[in-house]
Amino acid sequence: MITYSRVYSQRHRIKWLDKGQGGVRDMRRAWLAWWSISAVVLAAATPVAADTTLTVDLATTIGPATHVASGSLYGVTETLPADIDNLIVPLQPNMFTNPAADVQQPVGDAIDVATRLAPIGARVTIRLADWFPSWPYAFTNITDWLDKLNQTVMRKQASGVDNYYGYEIWNEPDGTWTSSLSFNDFWKQSYDKLRQLDPTAKIIGPSVAWYSSSYLNNFLSFAKDNSCLPDIISWHELAGADLASDFENYRAMEQQLGIGPLPISINEYSGKDRIDDEGQPGASAPLIAKFERYQVDTACISYWDVPHPGRLGSLLATDSDPNGGWWFYKWYGEMSGNMVATIPPAPSDAAVLDGFANVDSTNQVASVLFGGTNDGTIRIVIKGFSATSFFGSEVHAVVEHTPFVNRMTAVQAVDMISATDLTVASDEITITVTGTNGADGYRVVLTPVGGGVISTGGAGSVGVDGGIVAGSGGKVGSGTTTGGNGGSGLLGGADDRGVLNPAASGGGLLSGVGTGGVAASAMTGGISEFTGNMSDGAPPSNSSSCACNLHRNKKAMPTINILSALSLGLLFVCRRIRRRP
Repeated sequence: MITYSRVYSQRHRIKWLDKGQGGVRDMRRAWLAWWSISAVVLAAATPVAADTTLTVDLATTIGPATHVASGSLYGVTETLPADIDNLIVPLQPNMFTNPAADVQQPVGDAIDVATRLAPIGARVTIRLADWFPSWPYAFTNITDWLDKLNQTVMRKQASGVDNYYGYEIWNEPDGTWTSSLSFNDFWKQSYDKLRQLDPTAKIIGPSVAWYSSSYLNNFLSFAKDNSCLPDIISWHELAGADLASDFENYRAMEQQLGIGPLPISINEYSGKDRIDDEGQPGASAPLIAKFERYQVDTACISYWDVPHPGRLGSLLATDSDPNGGWWFYKWYGEMSGNMVATIPPAPSDAAVLDGFANVDSTNQVASVLFGGTNDGTIRIVIKGFSATSFFGSEVHAVVEHTPFVNRMTAVQAVDMISATDLTVASDEITITVTGTNGADGYRVVLTPVGGGVISTGGAGSVGVDGGIVAGSGGKVGSGTTTGGNGGSGLLGGADDRGVLNPAASGGGLLSGVGTGGVAASAMTGGISEFTGNMSDGAPPSNSSSCACNLHRNKKAMPTINILSALSLGLLFVCRRIRRRP
């Protein structure tokens, strides 16, 4: 049995720490290897030895894209992030969790934050337990507590906004409830009071620190017998547990008890390395994939980085600069239409490669986001094209990469790995990406050959930093397709070749890769590029496979590498390394 302790410091709480690990691990040594594309080789579909495969089935719909895992705990405060349009809106966040009062947490009042977020439609959970200081919570008595509930409901009703997800009655009662009053009795009295004061509001609980079948069975049995079942069931996933087993066990429990199915909210989640994993694409991708696969209603990134509330769950390197995780969640925010099925190599593992995918028939685009522990080669098999109404015998595939060194390292642009047209053979294509690692994030975007529109669209807003979502027009097409004009943007928008470029303006976020077969991906202080036929929309005929080589491995600094594509007689050379200390 795992034992846990709590550390409380400067009115902030640090989440559950595993004693066996000696507390939160130090951050990884700050280093950044700026990378570019060393080679892209187009080849016939040939198995790659010892690779890691993710299968995507475009024909099997899970449900609508709602970005269930895009929120965070204390990730938005009364003032941070200051730039809502350019830092929050692109993530299309579903739900944030915030304190009922600035007592346990000195900032982030839920009513004030809900008012800030109302114009963009993001919802807020009110964490009622945060009325109390100290850790565990310094609960007073039931009379004082019920008065606090009354104050909260009155403030909520007077706020004039309705973007509230619900009331979370308590937080982690399996470790923080210390009163002589039983938690079940406390829950019943709180539930009845909220129903009296705010009859239509959702009630969330019990928000245990980790999934416990026995705890939840006891709680739900009591709640059913006493007419106080939560509207939304909640618990936390913070220790790298078998999420698939947790969700399957819970749904079986509901059937056994004759309740539900209730919406599930994982209102705190992170990988097993906690602060090191928070916001990291490679740690987040397997978790988000399982939340989508098992149709979780909402999920919030954890709050391990206690000194920095208002950073969207460690997606910002500073109060105003994105890190590599922000870009991954921005890609997530761009998913529209319906989520579709994915099959990972190890469905029960919370850290091994996994991914999630969408199909949007209106905008004629499909995408796959993926990451997690892998052996350096990731193979994405995408099938089910015949079930879509807009893909023909060929598809245009763009592969991108976002790096993650640590949460404090800013990343100003993503990296395009390849862009090519592929022939659909036996209703599927295969894309192989080499040189991968377990911390970074990756995306494949598919559109019909000749162009499809990514749903982010619209010109980036102009401000001090400009708009991050740059580019009207934004077509992902073959090499001669270019984007329209876009906003100047934090990153300067995109150049006329359609790739994010801090040195240029105009163009779509993922417009067609450039005229003349050139695409550019700009890093701070320099531009790395790759050239060759692969970007001019003229792949080898009958090719249903794309091999994309990304030479960046965190176990070693990148080196210059030239690959000769013997089967095609093509040579792609472009490697510029830029290092930041």
